[in-house]
Amino acid sequence: MDENQTNGNEAPEAWITWMSADDLLERAREERAALAALWHGLSDEQMTRRPGPQPEWSVKDVIAHITWWEQSMVNWVSRALSGEMLARTETPDEINARIHADNRDLPLSDVLTLFEASFPLVEALLERLDDDEINDAAVCNIRDMPLLYFIVGNTFAHYADHVEDLRAYVEGLDRNL
Repeated sequence: MDENQTNGNEAPEAWITWMSADDLLERAREERAALAALWHGLSDEQMTRRPGPQPEWSVKDVIAHITWWEQSMVNWVSRALSGEMLARTETPDEINARIHADNRDLPLSDVLTLFEASFPLVEALLERLDDDEINDAAVCNIRDMPLLYFIVGNTFAHYADHVEDLRAYVEGLDRNL
């Protein structure tokens, strides 16, 4: 994901300015479950077919991509809260290309296991943050983004970036039955 994008390609600050820690966690849980429901019931072949939801990406590739951004967000937030300065060394497109290359040949079962293991890390992070930490831009700034925007951009706003492509792919499979 380009961490400056959200659903509709708007910057997060254009549509969200404050969230409680509990609301942020609940929204992330709900949106992630809705995203995962889109591929529920697909065969392994349908999950790994390329082209899939995107021209070069299968459903498996999208899952690996989302998982990488969630895990990295947890890592970066933890490091930033401990005072480490995080500098951008790659563009989001470069990161996404690397994520795809690194995970392209990973077995589907491994990608799904990593996906399931990722969200408890997000939950643990969000459960230890309080409302002030999440919403105060002075607490930490990650990759030129306040903490709230960075978390939203790598959880439910990121899931939303992939919903329509996944839905269209799954609906296309249904038409081909």
